[in-house]
Amino acid sequence: MPPAAHHLLPVLIALSGSSLAKSPPAPHEVPDHLMLFDFEGAFDPGTVVTTDAKISLVGEQDKALRVETGHQHGGPGVTLIKKEGSWDLNPYHDVKMDITNQGEFPADIIFKVGNPSDGMEAWQMEIRMNLKPGETKTFVNDITTTPWRFHPPLELLAMRAAPGQSKSDLGAINQVSLMIAYPEHKHELLIDNIRATNPVRWIKPDDFLPFIDRFGQYVHADWPGKTYSVDDLKQQAREEDRHLSQNPGPKHFNQYGGWANGPQLEATGFFRAEKHEGAWWLVDPEGRLFWSHGVGCVNIIPAQTGTTDRESYFEWLPAKNSEFGRFYDKAYRASHGYYKTLAKRETYNFTASNLYKKYGQKWHREFRRFAHRRIRSWGMNTAAVASDPTLCRDGITPYTETVWVYNTKKIEASNGYWGKFHDVFDPSFRQQLKRALSSRKAMAKDSWCLGFFIENELSWGAEGSLAMASLASPPDQASKRVFIEDLKKRYGSIEKLNEAWGSGHASWQALLESTTRPNRSRAWPDLRAFDARIAETYFSTVREEMKAVAPNTMYLGCRLAWANSDVVIRTAAKYCDVISKNKYEFNVTNVGLPEGVDKPIVIGEFHFGSLDRGALHIGIREARNQSHRGELYTVYLESALRNPYIVGTHWFQYGDQSPTGRDDGENYNVGLVDVCDRPFPELIEKVREVGHGMYQLRHGASKDGGMIQPLKPSKVDTMRELEGMDTRSN
Repeated sequence: MPPAAHHLLPVLIALSGSSLAKSPPAPHEVPDHLMLFDFEGAFDPGTVVTTDAKISLVGEQDKALRVETGHQHGGPGVTLIKKEGSWDLNPYHDVKMDITNQGEFPADIIFKVGNPSDGMEAWQMEIRMNLKPGETKTFVNDITTTPWRFHPPLELLAMRAAPGQSKSDLGAINQVSLMIAYPEHKHELLIDNIRATNPVRWIKPDDFLPFIDRFGQYVHADWPGKTYSVDDLKQQAREEDRHLSQNPGPKHFNQYGGWANGPQLEATGFFRAEKHEGAWWLVDPEGRLFWSHGVGCVNIIPAQTGTTDRESYFEWLPAKNSEFGRFYDKAYRASHGYYKTLAKRETYNFTASNLYKKYGQKWHREFRRFAHRRIRSWGMNTAAVASDPTLCRDGITPYTETVWVYNTKKIEASNGYWGKFHDVFDPSFRQQLKRALSSRKAMAKDSWCLGFFIENELSWGAEGSLAMASLASPPDQASKRVFIEDLKKRYGSIEKLNEAWGSGHASWQALLESTTRPNRSRAWPDLRAFDARIAETYFSTVREEMKAVAPNTMYLGCRLAWANSDVVIRTAAKYCDVISKNKYEFNVTNVGLPEGVDKPIVIGEFHFGSLDRGALHIGIREARNQSHRGELYTVYLESALRNPYIVGTHWFQYGDQSPTGRDDGENYNVGLVDVCDRPFPELIEKVREVGHGMYQLRHGASKDGGMIQPLKPSKVDTMRELEGMDTRSN
């Protein structure tokens, strides 16, 4: 959002040239739009690259491009490439495309500008929308974070999205692309008038800093519910206390949040999963049907943010020896972004600081007390991943425990957003898993513990990739040695392996010492088989060690994300009590399992964000405003409640991230509450509405045939997944 006029006096300058280092020309030199493709005149179809699609021009006077896609590829569509040279899109805020769905089925469309090599930039340069049959929409892809930019340039560090910045190098864009994400059917689209629009305004950066106030909020905008004083915080607490007392939560919830008025099943004293009347459910310790309507990261750190090298961003940071000095902390190298380059850095926790201002010395206790009351009042019943350990042990709200496995030997040539994959054949994997689980013995006896997630968003990659990475790793890699022993048993001699793979290894020792990757298609049966063995070893080892510590506690899986092969999902189903998937979709109607697999699924993460309340980044899925966030929440939850596999959804996350970002730069509007601990009322209204009616909706759907049977598993979520990029983080 643009800065308010009383904070910044925009100097309107137009732009030309490929670099911000150049002085922009006069405003009249920038046209109001730049047409990239309109398919008129001498349009050359040879500039279109198709993937499982065919194209044709239609129309007499006003031509458009018809795109007819198949459904054999995960992302059929077209890439349109400028015939010569490139466009300089620096002068513009967005790129638009008119699209009509002429097919019979809804289309989940991804529209991307450019082709950045960096995975994060590639994701930022795409937009995804749904298009109903017969519907025409103009897709708007913002290529800058705000409709204004700085001149001279002002670089803002360590933020996933920052004001006045471009999302990629806009000086040499030469292509746009459109695809349909994992379609079940053939589709027919008309596309036209692909153009850059809305020339950016140019402002001097002189008065922009600082841009974060003493509560951790964006300075240069006002909005309903913004906190301006400590008195605002205290008054909000008093008003909410009265409201929660008047609205304590659904009367049909038992103490665990299970359906007190529903069927009575066997009470075991622990949570479990069970199929009831054709749909999967969880069952609470009292034997009541339970559907996990939860929220993750119910903790005191969402707005903890780095201050090192960014002190000028904040209008107030307390002295180290003051009463607020306790909210500083030291942190080490981050996983991504600017702070990945620093071995040490300093942070300040605005979440905790604001809670202290709001509640005084008992701020942590009051945080927990209000969180429990809110969750119940809102019709929720689960404190999900990475929630405050003390809050989880209060015996008030069911929770999930997350076990992280550190310091294992990794497959050296593997890669992924969160790092390399465990070498599950190396003894360190089982050793470190045992060590991590040894501290969870108390939770194993806790009836409030819903189950254990073991790790998060592991980098399984495309099928065969871990086997390939094993072969490309050094000779001392345990997974490589195991793979080669498997190959010896199958082929007997290196000559027979070479014949099958089309390779030329002189001996088995030569193969061990080689880091060359084989021809994927020739080696495919062996790559697939070893990938399956890795999955089998991982899940069986985890289940064995977890159940040795917590035999009555559910194993909730590893929170699968991005593209995961049938092999991984089938193996997870074999060993997990519940399969967990992080699904950033607009609905989860088609979230299912491979043919023949019947297991419950919990959605570990989803959210929608908007920019209307001081946020600088929407997160993974965009909403127009806070009211729209609520509408999208309703659609998502109702689709989950009607899906017979899904036994819960966990929103990511409880509190908004800082506008200046967490350690890896994420600065998303993802919270149910803002950085000042104020709930977003429009969103909460819908959370409460669907939460209070969820048991009646799910049970009624299973009784009257209202369940929606997924067609098949949704294997990919976004453009970056289709390209094999693990670029999202949570």
